[in-house]
Amino acid sequence: MAIRYSIIIPTYNRLQQLLLTLTSFETQTYPKDRFEVIVADDGSTDGTKEMVESFQTSYPLIYVAQQEQRGRSAVRNLGLSQAKGKYVIFCDADFLVFPEFIRIVNQYHRKYPKSIISGIPHSWDDAYTHYYPDFSPEEKEHCRNTLSPSNLWNPDFESATEIIPLITPNDILQQTETLSKVTFPSRVPPNTKKQFASTDVAPWMLLVTRCVSIRRSQLTRAGGFNEQFILYGLEDWDLGYRLHRLKIPFHSIKEVVGVHQEHPTHFRGNLINIENLKIMFKSYGFNDSSLNLFALVPPNEDLEKYKHTIRVLRRGYRTKSTRSSAILMRRTLRIAAKQLYEPIDTAVYQESLRRISVKVKRRKSRVARVLREILVKAEKLGE
Repeated sequence: MAIRYSIIIPTYNRLQQLLLTLTSFETQTYPKDRFEVIVADDGSTDGTKEMVESFQTSYPLIYVAQQEQRGRSAVRNLGLSQAKGKYVIFCDADFLVFPEFIRIVNQYHRKYPKSIISGIPHSWDDAYTHYYPDFSPEEKEHCRNTLSPSNLWNPDFESATEIIPLITPNDILQQTETLSKVTFPSRVPPNTKKQFASTDVAPWMLLVTRCVSIRRSQLTRAGGFNEQFILYGLEDWDLGYRLHRLKIPFHSIKEVVGVHQEHPTHFRGNLINIENLKIMFKSYGFNDSSLNLFALVPPNEDLEKYKHTIRVLRRGYRTKSTRSSAILMRRTLRIAAKQLYEPIDTAVYQESLRRISVKVKRRKSRVARVLREILVKAEKLGE
Protein backbone atom coordinates (compact mmCIF):
# COMPACT_ATOMS: atom_id res chain seq x y z
CA MET A 1 0.00 0.00 0.00
CA ALA A 2 1.04 3.60 -0.56
CA ILE A 3 2.88 5.50 2.16
CA ARG A 4 0.40 7.79 3.94
CA TYR A 5 2.71 9.39 6.53
CA SER A 6 6.29 10.57 6.20
CA ILE A 7 7.79 11.25 9.62
CA ILE A 8 10.70 13.70 9.37
CA ILE A 9 13.08 13.78 12.32
CA PRO A 10 15.77 16.50 12.12
CA THR A 11 18.77 15.85 14.31
CA TYR A 12 22.16 17.16 15.33
CA ASN A 13 24.33 15.19 17.77
CA ARG A 14 21.36 13.59 19.56
CA LEU A 15 22.38 9.92 19.09
CA GLN A 16 21.16 8.63 22.48
CA GLN A 17 17.78 10.34 22.32
CA LEU A 18 17.27 9.55 18.64
CA LEU A 19 17.87 5.84 19.31
CA LEU A 20 14.92 5.75 21.72
CA THR A 21 12.72 7.82 19.41
CA LEU A 22 13.37 5.48 16.48
CA THR A 23 12.64 2.53 18.78
CA SER A 24 9.33 4.09 19.79
CA PHE A 25 8.18 3.99 16.16
CA GLU A 26 8.64 0.20 16.31
CA THR A 27 5.76 0.09 18.79
CA GLN A 28 3.24 1.85 16.54
CA THR A 29 -0.17 0.22 16.21
CA TYR A 30 -0.60 1.91 12.83
CA PRO A 31 0.40 -0.37 9.90
CA LYS A 32 4.17 -0.28 9.39
CA ASP A 33 3.86 -0.27 5.60
CA ARG A 34 1.79 2.93 5.69
CA PHE A 35 4.48 5.19 7.14
CA GLU A 36 8.16 5.96 6.66
CA VAL A 37 10.68 7.64 8.96
CA ILE A 38 13.22 10.05 7.49
CA VAL A 39 16.14 11.05 9.70
CA ALA A 40 17.53 14.36 8.40
CA ASP A 41 20.98 14.90 9.89
CA ASP A 42 22.34 18.43 10.16
CA GLY A 43 26.01 17.42 10.12
CA SER A 44 26.20 15.31 13.30
CA THR A 45 29.64 14.19 14.48
CA ASP A 46 28.59 11.76 17.26
CA GLY A 47 28.08 8.58 15.23
CA THR A 48 24.45 9.29 14.34
CA LYS A 49 24.95 8.09 10.75
CA GLU A 50 26.34 4.72 11.81
CA MET A 51 23.62 4.23 14.42
CA VAL A 52 20.77 4.96 12.01
CA GLU A 53 22.19 2.88 9.17
CA SER A 54 22.62 -0.13 11.46
CA PHE A 55 19.23 0.30 13.17
CA GLN A 56 16.96 -2.69 12.47
CA THR A 57 13.36 -1.66 11.77
CA SER A 58 10.09 -3.16 10.59
CA TYR A 59 9.21 0.18 8.97
CA PRO A 60 10.97 2.03 6.13
CA LEU A 61 13.84 4.11 7.56
CA ILE A 62 15.70 6.64 5.39
CA TYR A 63 18.83 8.59 6.35
CA VAL A 64 19.81 11.84 4.64
CA ALA A 65 22.47 14.27 5.78
CA GLN A 66 24.09 17.62 5.23
CA GLN A 67 27.86 17.54 5.49
CA GLU A 68 27.92 20.84 7.38
CA GLN A 69 25.45 22.25 9.86
CA ARG A 70 23.03 24.61 8.10
CA GLY A 71 20.23 24.92 10.64
CA ARG A 72 16.83 23.42 11.38
CA SER A 73 15.02 24.94 8.41
CA ALA A 74 17.46 23.62 5.81
CA VAL A 75 17.66 20.13 7.27
CA ARG A 76 13.87 19.81 7.57
CA ASN A 77 13.56 20.85 3.92
CA LEU A 78 16.15 18.19 3.06
CA GLY A 79 13.98 15.59 4.76
CA LEU A 80 10.89 16.97 3.04
CA SER A 81 12.54 16.52 -0.35
CA GLN A 82 12.63 12.75 0.31
CA ALA A 83 9.06 12.41 1.62
CA LYS A 84 6.52 10.28 -0.25
CA GLY A 85 3.56 10.42 2.14
CA LYS A 86 0.34 12.34 1.66
CA TYR A 87 0.96 13.83 5.11
CA VAL A 88 4.23 14.87 6.70
CA ILE A 89 4.72 14.58 10.45
CA PHE A 90 7.56 16.63 11.89
CA CYS A 91 8.84 14.97 15.05
CA ASP A 92 11.84 16.06 17.11
CA ALA A 93 14.67 13.64 17.81
CA ASP A 94 13.91 13.96 21.53
CA PHE A 95 10.16 13.25 21.26
CA LEU A 96 9.32 9.73 22.41
CA VAL A 97 6.06 8.72 20.74
CA PHE A 98 3.47 6.41 22.31
CA PRO A 99 2.17 3.31 20.43
CA GLU A 100 -1.08 5.01 19.38
CA PHE A 101 0.68 8.13 18.06
CA ILE A 102 0.23 7.73 14.30
CA ARG A 103 -3.17 6.06 14.71
CA ILE A 104 -4.46 9.07 16.68
CA VAL A 105 -2.98 11.55 14.18
CA ASN A 106 -4.71 9.58 11.43
CA GLN A 107 -8.05 9.77 13.25
CA TYR A 108 -7.76 13.56 13.38
CA HIS A 109 -6.85 13.78 9.71
CA ARG A 110 -9.86 11.61 8.86
CA LYS A 111 -12.03 14.13 10.69
CA TYR A 112 -10.13 17.23 9.50
CA PRO A 113 -8.50 16.14 6.21
CA LYS A 114 -7.30 19.60 5.19
CA SER A 115 -6.21 20.80 8.63
CA ILE A 116 -2.86 20.97 10.36
CA ILE A 117 -2.86 18.64 13.36
CA SER A 118 -0.65 19.53 16.34
CA GLY A 119 0.36 17.53 19.40
CA ILE A 120 0.76 20.80 21.27
CA PRO A 121 -0.08 21.66 24.03
CA HIS A 122 -1.18 18.31 25.50
CA SER A 123 2.05 16.40 24.80
CA TRP A 124 4.44 18.64 26.70
CA ASP A 125 5.23 16.25 29.54
CA ASP A 126 8.90 15.35 30.05
CA ALA A 127 10.87 12.23 30.89
CA TYR A 128 14.40 11.74 32.18
CA THR A 129 15.48 9.10 29.68
CA HIS A 130 19.13 10.02 30.30
CA TYR A 131 21.20 11.65 33.00
CA TYR A 132 23.49 14.37 31.65
CA PRO A 133 26.64 15.36 33.52
CA ASP A 134 26.21 18.91 32.23
CA PHE A 135 22.78 19.35 33.79
CA SER A 136 22.75 22.60 35.78
CA PRO A 137 22.64 22.28 39.61
CA GLU A 138 18.91 23.04 39.51
CA GLU A 139 18.33 20.43 36.79
CA LYS A 140 20.32 17.83 38.74
CA GLU A 141 18.21 18.51 41.82
CA HIS A 142 14.97 18.15 39.86
CA CYS A 143 16.22 14.93 38.27
CA ARG A 144 17.14 13.54 41.70
CA ASN A 145 13.74 14.48 43.13
CA THR A 146 11.97 12.83 40.18
CA LEU A 147 13.95 9.57 40.26
CA SER A 148 14.35 9.07 44.02
CA PRO A 149 10.75 7.94 44.83
CA SER A 150 11.23 4.99 42.44
CA ASN A 151 14.76 4.24 43.67
CA LEU A 152 16.14 5.05 40.23
CA TRP A 153 18.47 7.76 41.52
CA ASN A 154 22.09 6.75 42.05
CA PRO A 155 24.37 9.09 44.01
CA ASP A 156 27.17 8.12 41.62
CA PHE A 157 25.38 10.14 38.93
CA GLU A 158 26.76 13.28 40.55
CA SER A 159 30.33 12.35 39.55
CA ALA A 160 29.46 11.03 36.08
CA THR A 161 31.40 12.37 33.10
CA GLU A 162 29.36 10.56 30.41
CA ILE A 163 25.65 10.51 29.55
CA ILE A 164 23.94 7.71 31.52
CA PRO A 165 20.90 5.93 29.98
CA LEU A 166 17.94 5.60 32.32
CA ILE A 167 15.62 4.10 29.71
CA THR A 168 16.70 1.35 27.32
CA PRO A 169 15.33 0.43 23.89
CA ASN A 170 14.00 -2.75 25.51
CA ASP A 171 11.99 -0.64 27.98
CA ILE A 172 10.33 0.98 24.98
CA LEU A 173 9.74 -2.25 23.05
CA GLN A 174 8.43 -4.16 26.06
CA GLN A 175 6.49 -1.17 27.40
CA THR A 176 7.94 -1.60 30.88
CA GLU A 177 6.88 0.58 33.80
CA THR A 178 10.25 2.32 33.89
CA LEU A 179 9.19 5.11 31.52
CA SER A 180 6.29 6.10 33.77
CA LYS A 181 8.73 6.31 36.71
CA VAL A 182 10.96 8.86 34.96
CA THR A 183 8.13 10.95 33.49
CA PHE A 184 7.07 14.20 35.13
CA PRO A 185 4.37 16.77 34.31
CA SER A 186 5.21 19.67 32.04
CA ARG A 187 6.19 22.86 33.80
CA VAL A 188 4.18 24.85 31.25
CA PRO A 189 1.42 26.66 33.21
CA PRO A 190 -2.13 25.33 32.60
CA ASN A 191 -3.37 28.67 31.29
CA THR A 192 -0.51 28.82 28.78
CA LYS A 193 -1.59 25.40 27.51
CA LYS A 194 -5.16 26.67 27.28
CA GLN A 195 -4.05 29.66 25.23
CA PHE A 196 -2.02 27.48 22.86
CA ALA A 197 -5.07 25.29 22.24
CA SER A 198 -7.27 28.34 21.56
CA THR A 199 -7.34 29.01 17.83
CA ASP A 200 -9.42 32.21 17.76
CA VAL A 201 -6.24 34.28 17.44
CA ALA A 202 -2.79 33.31 16.14
CA PRO A 203 -3.71 29.64 15.55
CA TRP A 204 -0.43 29.26 13.64
CA MET A 205 1.39 29.07 16.97
CA LEU A 206 0.23 25.45 17.10
CA LEU A 207 2.85 24.69 14.49
CA VAL A 208 5.52 23.46 16.88
CA THR A 209 7.77 20.93 15.19
CA ARG A 210 8.08 18.73 18.26
CA CYS A 211 4.94 17.05 16.94
CA VAL A 212 2.85 18.38 14.03
CA SER A 213 1.26 16.82 10.93
CA ILE A 214 0.68 18.69 7.65
CA ARG A 215 -0.38 17.77 4.13
CA ARG A 216 2.69 17.53 1.92
CA SER A 217 0.89 19.48 -0.81
CA GLN A 218 0.28 22.33 1.66
CA LEU A 219 3.96 22.40 2.59
CA THR A 220 4.88 22.58 -1.08
CA ARG A 221 2.38 25.37 -1.63
CA ALA A 222 3.79 27.33 1.32
CA GLY A 223 7.37 26.83 0.17
CA GLY A 224 8.58 24.74 3.11
CA PHE A 225 10.78 26.22 5.83
CA ASN A 226 12.52 29.54 5.27
CA GLU A 227 16.22 28.67 5.11
CA GLN A 228 17.21 32.21 6.05
CA PHE A 229 16.59 31.03 9.62
CA ILE A 230 19.96 29.67 10.70
CA LEU A 231 19.82 30.33 14.43
CA TYR A 232 17.31 28.61 16.73
CA GLY A 233 13.83 30.04 17.04
CA LEU A 234 10.71 31.08 15.08
CA GLU A 235 11.33 28.92 12.01
CA ASP A 236 8.30 26.75 12.83
CA TRP A 237 6.01 29.69 13.64
CA ASP A 238 7.14 31.37 10.44
CA LEU A 239 5.95 28.35 8.43
CA GLY A 240 2.76 28.21 10.49
CA TYR A 241 2.11 31.87 9.76
CA ARG A 242 2.42 31.32 6.00
CA LEU A 243 0.11 28.31 6.14
CA HIS A 244 -2.39 30.37 8.15
CA ARG A 245 -2.29 33.06 5.48
CA LEU A 246 -3.29 30.33 3.02
CA LYS A 247 -6.41 29.89 5.21
CA ILE A 248 -5.46 26.39 6.36
CA PRO A 249 -7.10 25.57 9.73
CA PHE A 250 -5.27 24.22 12.79
CA HIS A 251 -6.43 21.63 15.33
CA SER A 252 -4.86 20.46 18.58
CA ILE A 253 -4.75 16.78 19.54
CA LYS A 254 -6.42 16.37 22.92
CA GLU A 255 -4.75 13.04 23.68
CA VAL A 256 -1.21 12.73 25.01
CA VAL A 257 0.75 11.10 22.17
CA GLY A 258 4.31 11.23 23.51
CA VAL A 259 6.80 12.73 25.95
CA HIS A 260 9.80 14.97 25.56
CA GLN A 261 13.17 13.53 26.56
CA GLU A 262 14.58 16.04 29.02
CA HIS A 263 18.05 17.42 28.37
CA PRO A 264 20.17 20.35 29.61
CA THR A 265 18.47 23.70 29.01
CA HIS A 266 21.52 25.05 27.19
CA PHE A 267 20.73 22.63 24.32
CA ARG A 268 17.92 25.02 23.48
CA GLY A 269 18.26 28.51 22.13
CA ASN A 270 16.08 31.58 22.59
CA LEU A 271 12.64 30.82 21.14
CA ILE A 272 12.25 34.35 19.82
CA ASN A 273 15.65 35.25 18.44
CA ILE A 274 15.66 38.95 17.56
CA GLU A 275 17.55 38.37 14.31
CA ASN A 276 14.99 35.78 13.24
CA LEU A 277 12.14 38.12 14.19
CA LYS A 278 13.71 40.71 11.90
CA ILE A 279 13.61 38.13 9.10
CA MET A 280 9.86 37.81 9.64
CA PHE A 281 9.39 41.58 9.58
CA LYS A 282 11.44 41.78 6.39
CA SER A 283 9.35 39.00 4.83
CA TYR A 284 5.87 40.18 5.83
CA GLY A 285 6.17 43.89 6.55
CA PHE A 286 4.42 45.73 9.37
CA ASN A 287 0.73 45.46 8.52
CA ASP A 288 -0.15 42.57 10.85
CA SER A 289 -0.54 43.55 14.50
CA SER A 290 -0.22 39.92 15.62
CA LEU A 291 3.36 39.98 14.29
CA ASN A 292 4.17 43.53 15.36
CA LEU A 293 3.17 42.67 18.93
CA PHE A 294 6.13 40.24 19.10
CA ALA A 295 8.33 43.33 19.55
CA LEU A 296 6.61 44.30 22.82
CA VAL A 297 4.88 41.20 24.23
CA PRO A 298 6.84 38.11 23.14
CA PRO A 299 4.37 35.20 23.30
CA ASN A 300 7.02 32.85 24.66
CA GLU A 301 7.25 35.11 27.74
CA ASP A 302 3.54 35.80 28.28
CA LEU A 303 1.23 34.03 25.85
CA GLU A 304 -1.88 34.97 27.83
CA LYS A 305 -0.99 38.67 27.64
CA TYR A 306 -0.12 38.37 23.96
CA LYS A 307 -3.42 36.75 22.95
CA HIS A 308 -5.46 38.99 25.28
CA THR A 309 -3.98 42.06 23.56
CA ILE A 310 -4.86 40.79 20.09
CA ARG A 311 -8.42 39.95 21.21
CA VAL A 312 -8.90 43.41 22.73
CA LEU A 313 -7.59 45.01 19.57
CA ARG A 314 -9.98 43.03 17.37
CA ARG A 315 -12.98 43.82 19.56
CA GLY A 316 -11.97 47.48 19.53
CA TYR A 317 -12.64 47.71 15.80
CA ARG A 318 -16.20 46.42 16.21
CA THR A 319 -17.71 49.48 17.88
CA LYS A 320 -17.58 53.13 16.87
CA SER A 321 -16.70 54.30 20.39
CA THR A 322 -13.47 52.25 20.58
CA ARG A 323 -12.42 52.16 16.94
CA SER A 324 -10.17 55.20 17.18
CA SER A 325 -8.34 53.68 20.17
CA ALA A 326 -7.91 50.43 18.24
CA ILE A 327 -6.43 52.36 15.33
CA LEU A 328 -4.00 54.07 17.72
CA MET A 329 -3.00 50.70 19.19
CA ARG A 330 -2.39 49.30 15.73
CA ARG A 331 -0.27 52.36 14.93
CA THR A 332 1.72 51.97 18.17
CA LEU A 333 2.50 48.33 17.44
CA ARG A 334 3.60 49.21 13.93
CA ILE A 335 5.89 52.00 15.17
CA ALA A 336 7.44 49.72 17.82
CA ALA A 337 8.04 46.84 15.40
CA LYS A 338 9.72 49.20 12.94
CA GLN A 339 11.88 50.59 15.75
CA LEU A 340 13.01 47.08 16.66
CA TYR A 341 13.71 46.22 13.03
CA GLU A 342 15.60 49.40 12.12
CA PRO A 343 15.93 51.94 14.95
CA ILE A 344 15.40 55.61 14.18
CA ASP A 345 16.46 58.59 16.28
CA THR A 346 15.26 57.98 19.85
CA ALA A 347 13.79 61.49 20.21
CA VAL A 348 11.73 61.09 17.04
CA TYR A 349 10.50 57.66 18.15
CA GLN A 350 9.53 58.86 21.63
CA GLU A 351 7.74 61.90 20.21
CA SER A 352 5.61 59.63 18.02
CA LEU A 353 4.59 57.66 21.09
CA ARG A 354 3.94 60.81 23.12
CA ARG A 355 1.45 62.10 20.54
CA ILE A 356 -0.46 58.84 20.73
CA SER A 357 -0.35 58.90 24.55
CA VAL A 358 -1.89 62.39 24.63
CA LYS A 359 -4.77 61.28 22.42
CA VAL A 360 -5.63 58.28 24.59
CA LYS A 361 -4.86 59.74 28.03
CA ARG A 362 -8.41 60.20 29.34
CA ARG A 363 -10.18 57.42 27.50
CA LYS A 364 -11.66 54.71 29.74
CA SER A 365 -12.42 51.79 27.42
CA ARG A 366 -10.62 48.46 27.75
CA VAL A 367 -8.89 49.15 24.44
CA ALA A 368 -7.55 52.42 25.81
CA ARG A 369 -6.32 50.77 29.00
CA VAL A 370 -4.47 48.07 27.10
CA LEU A 371 -3.07 50.68 24.73
CA ARG A 372 -1.59 52.62 27.65
CA GLU A 373 0.12 49.43 28.83
CA ILE A 374 1.48 48.91 25.32
CA LEU A 375 2.77 52.48 25.21
CA VAL A 376 4.76 51.89 28.41
CA LYS A 377 6.43 48.86 26.85
CA ALA A 378 7.03 50.76 23.60
CA GLU A 379 8.70 53.60 25.48
CA LYS A 380 11.11 51.15 27.13
CA LEU A 381 11.96 49.72 23.71
CA GLY A 382 13.24 53.12 22.70
CA GLU A 383 15.43 53.67 25.77
